[in-house]
Amino acid sequence: MKTGALLLISLLALGACASAQRTLSYDAGIPDADVFVGDQRFQVWFHDTDQTVLVMRGDPQPLGQLLAQNVIVYANDSSLGILWWGAAANAVLQPIGCYGTEVTGSDQMREIEYTCPQAADVDAQVAAQREQWRRGVRVPAPAAAN
Repeated sequence: MKTGALLLISLLALGACASAQRTLSYDAGIPDADVFVGDQRFQVWFHDTDQTVLVMRGDPQPLGQLLAQNVIVYANDSSLGILWWGAAANAVLQPIGCYGTEVTGSDQMREIEYTCPQAADVDAQVAAQREQWRRGVRVPAPAAAN
């Protein structure tokens, strides 16, 4: 019961944000990738129709639960700079021939647009890599700490 109430409160708080509708356009299920950048853990979802990924801090769990966790656990932690978020996205984008181009968002969630210089079937690549990515992808922390 407490989790349901917390989730509802989190979604209402998220609804106050301009990006709420955008965030909720991602699949609410388990993330496509579990990424460690140095000692920080991120979850990555690929958008179904747009060339964007959603990156959130935390352990693997459905989107709504991770949103609720971030409201509680990381609410006042803005210690990670933009390079960390880009590294998390590029950990799964680069192996499929793509790279992040623009980072938007705040708090413990970022949306990253990406491009693929060579034509790539991103959906097929993600489907082929997803199970491996869910077991964990590790990349070094950015050279510049923030």
